[in-house]
Amino acid sequence: MQKALTWKELVHDVVSALPRDFMLADVLKYRDRFERHFPNNRFVDAKIRQSLQVLRDQGLLRFVRPGRYERTDVTPVFSPLLDFSVAAPFVSSAQIARVALETWASFNLYCLDCESDALDRLPNNTPVADFKCFVCERTYQLKAKDGRFGLRITGAAYQPTIDAIGRGEMPEHVFVEFDKRFNTVVFVDAIPGRFITADRVLPRKPLAATARRAGWQGCNITISGLPSVRVVAPAGIERSKVREEWKSL
Repeated sequence: MQKALTWKELVHDVVSALPRDFMLADVLKYRDRFERHFPNNRFVDAKIRQSLQVLRDQGLLRFVRPGRYERTDVTPVFSPLLDFSVAAPFVSSAQIARVALETWASFNLYCLDCESDALDRLPNNTPVADFKCFVCERTYQLKAKDGRFGLRITGAAYQPTIDAIGRGEMPEHVFVEFDKRFNTVVFVDAIPGRFITADRVLPRKPLAATARRAGWQGCNITISGLPSVRVVAPAGIERSKVREEWKSL
């Protein structure tokens, strides 16, 4: 007689068929399967959550943030390809590039300050930062350009940037250089936020009164001469090597 599966074994079976990064909602889609195996249990969702916690405690899963998990048995796979179709609803070339690059980053970037292999997008219009590691809580700002960066980059809003520097909370900066002709990321470099000091932040002229964001003031940041690590060149570099070099900066 075949041995009946336990809750943990069945949840593990389901999770093993999911992508490396998955949501609780992805597991709950298999509710019918769980109900067939355990017809007398009236608390299926609660048992699924409990089993995920057990798998996490046993090191088979990593908790990323509420409702999101990561399998530890799958090695992250780097992809240099940009999918601009995800930005199909947008017309502005700047918006299209932003959405495509942020989508790429959410699948390929990882925390440099801890061992977490996932970064989560922050809500739109979050001051200064675009991504956050929910393990160590370090924040990241993403900058992207079709081509090569120069000695200076366009920063976020001027005063929030100065305030972040003053608090010692300047995000790590990640620079993505891509080639729109081939929809491919070519180089990615990262600079620790602590190296971006107030004297490198140059205020820009506030937007005119007729502008949609009248009075908003951005900034430029001089990055020339700052220490950095290469993350993509153009293939992904082994994460352990990147983190080791990052810690030595």
